[in-house]
Amino acid sequence: MPVPVSGKSGAVSGGRLLDLLEPAWRRELAAGVAAAGLDAAPDLPLAAARALGERSRTLSAGGAAARWPACVIVALAHVAAAAGPGSFWPAWHRAAGLRATRRAAGEWGGAFLAALAALGLPAAGATADDAVRAHAVTSGRDDPGETAGQGQAAGLRLHPFGGGVLRVDPASGQARAVLPEEAGGTRLLAFDADGEPAGRELPAEAVWVLYPADAELRSDIQFRTLVASTLPLTWRGWRLVQLDLRGASWLAVGDIPDPDGEAAARGDGERRVVRGRTKPVLRTGLPIAGVTTAAGDPVFSGPPQVLLPPGRDRWRVEARRAQSGAVLASVTATGDAWHPDALWRNVPRPLLGELAITVTPGLRRAVVLAEGLGVTAYPIPRLTSAGGLEPAEAVISPPPGMTVSPAAVAYGEQALTREITCVAGAVTARLAVTPPHIRLRIDPEPGSGGAATPWHHAGPLRLTGDDLWRGGALRIDLPGVAVPPRVTITAGNGGGAAAGPLQVLDPTGDGRYPLRRLLDTVTAHGHAELTIAVGGAAVTIATVSGTSHGNDPWAMA
Repeated sequence: MPVPVSGKSGAVSGGRLLDLLEPAWRRELAAGVAAAGLDAAPDLPLAAARALGERSRTLSAGGAAARWPACVIVALAHVAAAAGPGSFWPAWHRAAGLRATRRAAGEWGGAFLAALAALGLPAAGATADDAVRAHAVTSGRDDPGETAGQGQAAGLRLHPFGGGVLRVDPASGQARAVLPEEAGGTRLLAFDADGEPAGRELPAEAVWVLYPADAELRSDIQFRTLVASTLPLTWRGWRLVQLDLRGASWLAVGDIPDPDGEAAARGDGERRVVRGRTKPVLRTGLPIAGVTTAAGDPVFSGPPQVLLPPGRDRWRVEARRAQSGAVLASVTATGDAWHPDALWRNVPRPLLGELAITVTPGLRRAVVLAEGLGVTAYPIPRLTSAGGLEPAEAVISPPPGMTVSPAAVAYGEQALTREITCVAGAVTARLAVTPPHIRLRIDPEPGSGGAATPWHHAGPLRLTGDDLWRGGALRIDLPGVAVPPRVTITAGNGGGAAAGPLQVLDPTGDGRYPLRRLLDTVTAHGHAELTIAVGGAAVTIATVSGTSHGNDPWAMA
């Protein structure tokens, strides 16, 4: 939460300042950022120390640590880091405005250990003094060049919707607008969702980013832009966007390639790493709808992306044929120099069949590919018919370099899946094509301990009055239909001739249709049919027959 501006809510100090600092500092510490290396203006930890000293007069040091553990850790670690070798307690007492005594040092040492325990952080020492010194050491993972570029965010806050970048005085709470040249000379400013500086390492979540309009943002993945916002006129020539950095390992700003296609200076000095990924990740994307192996495994239309953790550790990435073990590609690289498509650059295309992807150390996955394969089915979805599902057809479109047989398949009422054969080079793969179709099942009554029935697709679902008495809800799976349809209940003569609408059943918020709502209608008419309208046509999805007087406690024998 941004520090409030004086004049609207008063100066920020004491417990209020600690309440504002605590959530952001907790997130940083939980993410592994060193307490003394936390990205904060130099006067913020000192202001926190003064506030802790004030509050400890009524709460005690232990009480302050219980309420603001992150503030205790960060403030003490910063003071100890600035004090250098030797005892740091005199410096802490001066910063906190407290009288220097051995008892006070012991109380604050115990408070520091309690704060570490509250946040699940290691003490890293046999005594409280050792623990404070251990956390007073800044992280050694930061690049000198990168660290120099991160001081720009100290004391800055972002008002993302028109207010722009502000610098807040932690003592008075006053804020003033910041010009681009006052932001530290960087081309990449990052703030979290609350407008707080994002830190040396960006969080793997929504992040606000400011960068020059004549530059481009790059990452190891195709990130998603959530919001494009506006900036004050003083920031003309800059852009402000909110990005979703989940799955990314780094973000950088560089020059846009010139019209001739020659890349200009890439600006890799502006690269920021995204924390949260310490292991290799395989990103497959969505499988081809309706296409599986004979065993039911999904089939993907494009090769998976291999994402490596940032850093200088070296990784060996390989792709092999799952059956023969033949190596298709093998690349060794560091996470910082890696690009997700590097594994596939020299592999013959299109890719077909089951591949084993390994990253040493840390990852082994098998995926089935039919690169570029497309399937067009009609109708979508297949609905019920008297004998099963309505007839359908599917056209299979292979990419250049791949052949498929048959290229078109037809489905009768009883046919759910048809098999095709794909060939690419020396590789042959047999795949199953199942056009999207309606499915129905009965979910159990909440709290009953029962299990859902198996999915049903072969013709209308046949229910009895006893099924309605048991309760539960009808679940309809309609691929390609965004809004669950209304169910119309009509009276029939048992032969399928509808006598007219008797009741309309709307889905609940979770898309289900409670069966007990049909009891009175079915009891009165003895037979009912449930229909839905898809694409303007009414289709019978279920029938209910038989009364439930035998289960009615009010019925007379």
